[in-house]
Formats: sequence, C-alpha cells, structure tokens
Amino acid sequence: MSFSGKVDRKRGWLKLTLLFGVVAVFTIVVLAGCGGGSSSSSSSEATAETEEPATEEGSGEEGASEEASEEEGAESSGETTVSEAELQETVNTALETEDIKASSLPPLMKEALELATGEPTEEEMETAYECWKSNSCTIGDGPITLGLADGFGDNTWRQFSKMGVILQAMKFPEVGKIILTNAHGELATFQSNLRSLTAQGAKAIVVYNDFGPAAYSALEAAQREGAAISTYVGPNDGAPVTAINTRVQPDICQAGKEMAKATEEAIGGKGPVAYFEGTPGNPEDEGWKKCASEEGIESVFEGETEWTPAGAQKAASALVASGKPVKAILYSYSNPVPSIVNVYLKAGKEIPAIVTWTQNNETTCQWIEHPYKLYQTNALNWAARVSVDAVVRKTEGEEVPEAVIYPQPFSPAKKSSCEKGKPAEYPGSSALIPEFLTEKMLAGQ
Repeated sequence: MSFSGKVDRKRGWLKLTLLFGVVAVFTIVVLAGCGGGSSSSSSSEATAETEEPATEEGSGEEGASEEASEEEGAESSGETTVSEAELQETVNTALETEDIKASSLPPLMKEALELATGEPTEEEMETAYECWKSNSCTIGDGPITLGLADGFGDNTWRQFSKMGVILQAMKFPEVGKIILTNAHGELATFQSNLRSLTAQGAKAIVVYNDFGPAAYSALEAAQREGAAISTYVGPNDGAPVTAINTRVQPDICQAGKEMAKATEEAIGGKGPVAYFEGTPGNPEDEGWKKCASEEGIESVFEGETEWTPAGAQKAASALVASGKPVKAILYSYSNPVPSIVNVYLKAGKEIPAIVTWTQNNETTCQWIEHPYKLYQTNALNWAARVSVDAVVRKTEGEEVPEAVIYPQPFSPAKKSSCEKGKPAEYPGSSALIPEFLTEKMLAGQ
C-alpha cells in the first residue's frame, strides 16, 4: 500500500460524493482550499482529558448529522484502508507483545499506529532521509510548519525518534515544512531553539523534554506565540496545559513498579541493585527510581551515564571498583548496555541482571553470547509519532487529550530479537522505521 495514499483525514469528506454527486464534490474542493477540513474538530477523543490504555473509543455522538455518522471512527483515527488485522500486527510489532489489543489503546495512539502501518515508497523514504540529515526541509505545500525541539538528540535512540517524527509528519498533507533542533542537553540552547522555532512560524512542535519543570516557561512562551506542544516518552506529570498540550508517555511510576517486578523475577529478591541514569536529574529517571524504591527495591549505588556508551562504561567501572555486589542494574536505555557488560567481562566478574528501557541489536546479541538475566521494553520510538498527531490536530483547532498514557511492559530478552545481519545500533522492528531507512541512517553514523 502506498505511504502517501493510505491516510488523509480530509478524505472522509469524499464519502459525501456518494450522496450528493458532482455538486458535493465541488463544494468539498472549495471547503478544503479554505481550511474547511478542520471542521471535524468535534473528535470524541476530547471527551476525556487523559487517554489511557483500555479507554473506550468514543462514537462521535456530538455529531448526529449524516456527515458525522459517515465519519464515525474516522474522527479519531483518520480515513484509512488499514484493516483490523494489519493494525493489530503493527501494535504487536511496536509493543513487542501479542497480549495488548489495538482496541484497548488510547484513541490517539491507535490512530498514530494506523498511520504508521504500511511501507513508504522508496521515493518517500529518500525524501525522509534527506530531511533527517538536514535542519529543515519542505515536504509539501501544506500551511503547517512542524518543529522538533529535542533536549538531547545526540544518541541513536533520539535519531530514530527524529525519523519517526518526519515519517509521521509526511502522513499529513497539512504539514508543508519541518524544522529540526537539538539542544545537546543544554537548557539555554533548548529555550533558544523554541524561540527560533516559533520565530520561523512553527505552530506544531514535538518535544523531548530533558529538563523537567525548568523547561515549562519556555514551552508556555511558545504556546503564547500560537504553537501547539506535545512531549513524548519523558514524563511531564503535573505539567500545566499552558506549557504542554498533550503528554505522550508511560505512567512513569507504574514503569518503576514494573521494573521492580522484573527485578524480583530476575534475581528472586529486591536487591541489592544499582540505579543507572542518563543526564543528571532528568525527570524520567527520577520518576521510575522513586517508585521502584517505594516497591522495596534496595539500591546501594547510583551512576550517571549521559545515556552514552562511554558514560555507561564509566559508571559500570565505578560500580565494580566500589566492591558492592549488586545483583541487578536498573537503567533507562538499552544501547549502552554492552559497555556495562564489557566492564564485567574484563573484570572477570559475574554479570548482574539488567532491567532496561528500549532495545538494541548489540545488547541482545551480546546477551546470547554471554548469558545473563536481561529484561527490556520495546524500542518506544513510535511514541514520537503520537505526538505528531497531537500537535497537528491541535494546530487545526481540534480538541486533544492532556495525556496519552501508553502501556510499557518489561519482558525477558528473546533470542529472535538478535539480527546478526543488522548493525549494532539497530533498535529492532518495534521502532517502526523501515529497513531501507534503518540501514541508511546507521551507515551514516
């Protein structure tokens, strides 16, 4: 199926041609040219401020007209040729499990995964790749400029999420331009990037917030300039809607509890363990660590890694040198895990269990060669796509939920996840990035 032809939310209007004929077609064309396609803003997903797993999809009861009846289901998921079976296959791939049904997902997440289903054409992927390499690109003649404000875009996971933003934006004919920014972990740069995005006319901005509440004032300023804001993965619990319109994230405390549960399964107890974090004080790590500890996990060591292999190696070396016999390491990024394992192998020490977020090909393949207890999530990159949907809809005047809370299961590593023909940094199929693009992206790093 064609990437560009799979979904166009304005195409729901074309159903009216069956009832009104040529005159209706002419009316539809005029309306679309004037922005009339945004009149589907009575989306039923707005009936709740927060979308969570197992949330029942609305039926669009506010629109009792024949138009609304024809578009039932399309208001929150777009007009699409994706079958239920195809969507479920995408959900299984994204979440790395067959235990979660598509119908149980938050409506906005379900829509985003519908849009992500199907392979782009090679021409479209070349366009996406050129955009990914640039700071800005034009993808069409739509009126919306979409921006990415990444707080720390310097690792492979963020780069794959960036590609997800681009691919999802290409699903919307309303988006004509994309601007991509990276703050490299510096709050002042992040704030400056947001000002630059709004100055360049970005009205839909996807954000990875590495700075917690310290970023809220800058996000509020962007909203005052007319931008819609959505964050993904990193938790922003308690953020005012004046700063973030839609938070796409796990229940961070539940994630900590799930890590605690996986730890107990792996080691048969609650500790002792080590907590490894990325950038110091980031809200993601602070959130899960707090709730894992509340579940009784006994942390005797903490290390900062900057979410890099060098940082992970340094933290692991300090842990080994400390002499503390931890039974598990809890960490929020899979890619640097091989550096941790290598420290233990070099020291001749038993590798502790590792419970970590995301996936990485080298991590899994190394685990097969040097077995230990390894628990992982899916790649999680797809969450950026949900944020794209949120900000585009908000920019068009539609109601969007304040939060989309997605399930984040931790599962034992599977041998089938190791693909020896793929590069070390390959995040797995759950990233929802086509193989053609994956190879080009990793070859360029």
